[in-house]
Amino acid sequence: MEYAADRTQSKYMIGVAALILSAILTALSQVYYGNRVQSVHPFLFTGISFFITTCYFQWFARKQRLPYYWRKAISPLVKLNLSSALTFMGFYYALKYIEPAIVSSLEMGIGPLFVILIALFQRKAVTLEKWGIAVGTLLTTFLLIYAVFTGQSATAIQWDVNVLLGIFASVACGLGAVLCTIYSKQLSNEGWTSSMILSKRFYGIILLSFFFTYDLIFDYALENIGWILVITFTGVLIPMYLLQKGIQYCETFLVMMSLCFIPVITFFLQLFDSRLQWSNLTLVGVLLLFGLGISSVYVERKA
Repeated sequence: MEYAADRTQSKYMIGVAALILSAILTALSQVYYGNRVQSVHPFLFTGISFFITTCYFQWFARKQRLPYYWRKAISPLVKLNLSSALTFMGFYYALKYIEPAIVSSLEMGIGPLFVILIALFQRKAVTLEKWGIAVGTLLTTFLLIYAVFTGQSATAIQWDVNVLLGIFASVACGLGAVLCTIYSKQLSNEGWTSSMILSKRFYGIILLSFFFTYDLIFDYALENIGWILVITFTGVLIPMYLLQKGIQYCETFLVMMSLCFIPVITFFLQLFDSRLQWSNLTLVGVLLLFGLGISSVYVERKA
């Protein structure tokens, strides 16, 4: 019994460490990507990068020689593909028009509230502490939206429909991220490994990205293949694998709140981007999210 408890604790710590490292690598890639794609279609990178990622994990999963359990997996796999498309395509679209720290903050900020609403829909109990963290995170999200609307974010924004769509896309990918976590965990419970899931979850992104950029993607890939490969491996492939491990070993609420580390790291990294300037309001927002993320870890461990 004691051995089993120690093993569970060890897996939990591995999951937390994987989530933190994933957050650091993701933040690095967000700032670099946001700088590189200001003059191109936002879905050029997603099509190429997630195609490479899928091919790699398809090869890796085949090497494991493990069977796919399809009987109960079709429904969550289709839903995972749709949720992944909503999450990542919405996210990369928003990065083209809005400050990276605010994009990730809006995505991560709305996530915990969606977790609670889904839990209530499923008639699951929600603790008062989790309600407090989720509401606090939502209010911080509103603060960051206010910063964008009033011109107090780190980038000078010229208001048009793309900026409004960027804000909407940031919030929508918060919902997508929650659903991705839920459906990934369902596949894990059916015996799918992290590599097996990652080899099958991005088909929707690839197809939609190619649909929107079929006339541009091949020339763009040839001209930019160097940095695309680097960001694909360090900013997509490795972080996604680590995130999948975190999903496997940690609760959904903890996964969503631990991602609040990303905006904090992104804020300080984006200071190296000459397009962006210091924003006190953004800093306040990301620090509040960081504090709420720490609180969620404490609440989850106490439960």
